[in-house]
Amino acid sequence: SCMTTVEFAEDSEITTIEGLSEDGTHPVQQAWFEEDVPQCGYCQSGQIMTAVSFLDRNPKPTESDIDSAMKMNICRCGTYPSIKKAINRVADKQVSADE
Repeated sequence: SCMTTVEFAEDSEITTIEGLSEDGTHPVQQAWFEEDVPQCGYCQSGQIMTAVSFLDRNPKPTESDIDSAMKMNICRCGTYPSIKKAINRVADKQVSADE
């Protein structure tokens, strides 16, 4: 919502953080809590939605892929290492499930 104006979303399907899971059990949301990512919470919805979209497109990311995908999301609390761990946790689980 911060980077795309409404006119560019016309006729698009939009999923909000609430649309991921009614009870917060989406794998990315779970990984966020398992890695203790949330601090102030201000950026978390944007971080999570970016991570979900990214992992849908790239289920086996490299560290560089993660950095590139998440670089536009700013976290004033500095939880970037935990965010990367959470993304890797989800990616690792997806790879294990596929094997």
